[in-house]
Amino acid sequence: MPYLQKLSHKHAMGCIRRYFRVPREEIGYLRFLVEAYEGLAQITAAPGRAEVEWIIPEELAEQADELCRVLAKEIGMVPIPRPSDWPL
Repeated sequence: MPYLQKLSHKHAMGCIRRYFRVPREEIGYLRFLVEAYEGLAQITAAPGRAEVEWIIPEELAEQADELCRVLAKEIGMVPIPRPSDWPL
């Protein structure tokens, strides 16, 4: 997903941050699924928002991209730029 690279933000600890819009009712499922891939990504959801942040180790970016492609079709997850009001 080359467009995901354009929407990525480097994290100081060798990780990439990516942001997605996800139907709110799917956030629990998303967390469950990503946690099953131990170490693939950490998911953060801001309360009351349909947006999530993925923190991905650089060496796992390709696997995360593949899962993102599947989730785009399965639950309608859409990559977005980092929201300007995203909590730090």
